[in-house]
Amino acid sequence: MIRPPGLLATAICAISAPAHGQAPCSLAAPAETVRVERAVDGDTALLADGREVRLAAVAAPKTPLGMKPEAWPLAAGARAALAAALSGRTVELRLSGRTPDRYGRLRGFLSEPGAADHTGVAADLTARGLLRWTADNSDCAATLRAAEDRARAARLGLWAEPYYEVRDAADGEALMKAEGRFVVAEGRVASVRTAAGRLYVNFGKRWRNALSLTVSEATLRRLGGVHALDLRTGARVRARGVVEARRGPIIEVLNREQIERLDGAPGR
Repeated sequence: MIRPPGLLATAICAISAPAHGQAPCSLAAPAETVRVERAVDGDTALLADGREVRLAAVAAPKTPLGMKPEAWPLAAGARAALAAALSGRTVELRLSGRTPDRYGRLRGFLSEPGAADHTGVAADLTARGLLRWTADNSDCAATLRAAEDRARAARLGLWAEPYYEVRDAADGEALMKAEGRFVVAEGRVASVRTAAGRLYVNFGKRWRNALSLTVSEATLRRLGGVHALDLRTGARVRARGVVEARRGPIIEVLNREQIERLDGAPGR
């Protein structure tokens, strides 16, 4: 049963401020000065020239299927926060990764002109629990991860809601029910195996009863191999991604940033 969340505060702090204790993230991408017309939703802005920008590497809460928007104010709260931060303002856009996406939207970061930290509004809203870090590319990963860590530790915004809580990677039954959803899960690695050219990182003795991470042979080569990932039996790991239901719950790993070591090992 999904519990409707409480209303979110939408007070905005300066979008140019870097995460506390985190060095500013500087991107090599050139800056384009743009004017924002309005917020489309919690992670997408419409520019005055008609283009849409999807904030890179983060995602806003969306109303779950079968629920009415008014019963899920998290989504409306994120949109209101983005609107308060950007609507009618002139900011700098820096593109990130492959653009546009399949919906024709640019992917990038929006920040104050001349700001030292280019993550801008993405890091600000993530630090207040209004967005989640998706780790779908490496741009400003350390800044966004630190912002999310603070929000999660303080149980701000979406992190106060059971629907978004960090999942137990050993609880395969619960994760199977999250099929098609982006989740964050933590657990201790039970085994690491290779089969049919794929790497499998299993969080249970019987992989069907717990989460498994899978990495294709091509992706593994791109990421530098098994040793570069530093995933070993007994390691405590936090993983994120979309859950697929096969014979058990699986998350496909496409980027190194999807995996975090929580036990102080190299690669954290």
